[in-house]
Amino acid sequence: MMAMKSSGKLSFNFDQHLLLKDLNKAESDWIGHFNTDYYSGDWSGIQLRAPKNESNSISPSHSSNKEYKNLPVLNSLEYIREVLETIETPKDSIRFLKLASGSEIKPHKDFDLIFWDGFVRLHVPILTNDKVKFILDGELLNMQPGECWFGDFSKTHSVINEGSSDRIHLVIDCQVNDWLRGQFEACGILEKEEQALDPLIFHNDELKRMMIQELERMEGEGAKLAIEKIKNSIRQ
Repeated sequence: MMAMKSSGKLSFNFDQHLLLKDLNKAESDWIGHFNTDYYSGDWSGIQLRAPKNESNSISPSHSSNKEYKNLPVLNSLEYIREVLETIETPKDSIRFLKLASGSEIKPHKDFDLIFWDGFVRLHVPILTNDKVKFILDGELLNMQPGECWFGDFSKTHSVINEGSSDRIHLVIDCQVNDWLRGQFEACGILEKEEQALDPLIFHNDELKRMMIQELERMEGEGAKLAIEKIKNSIRQ
């Protein structure tokens, strides 16, 4: 049985012109990304859906136990709401994320985004250029405007924008359900009835402790679940 793929394009596509139209409606003060150790240049976002009382941050902070709300800006984005309705899963954080020309997201892992723990991130490119290099698990991803992509961001990933224009994606953090699993199976990302292979069996205790330190900097139920799982795997 093949292991679940690290990335893949889902079967539906969206209209770039309408995505851009809504992006232009939302243009306001972009908020710098919270994790300043992970990038150089300008990596910023506009939050569209966030945990209650956390609307001034673009931290994803996803959790099945936390209550999320759409922010007022989303009310005017008719096509973005249509896009979100197409993706029939519970949604946590939803953001526009911009990587400006000449900027770089350094190699890192998001340990709280694991399909088998119930959380995934989808990307819908709106603006990009042929000098954007998005590398996930050693593979260069060719994401085009209007496409919808899954990535296993618990694996090493990085992005560099060497082009003369900004790269802007709609980024949707979702909770896994039967509909999403069916989409992944239909696209060959996941085999039918495939079960999780625990990646922790490949890590030594020193690396696990480093993973815990990184997760402790994050917020949300996903990070807490991951910390507990890793702690339980460390030899006493």
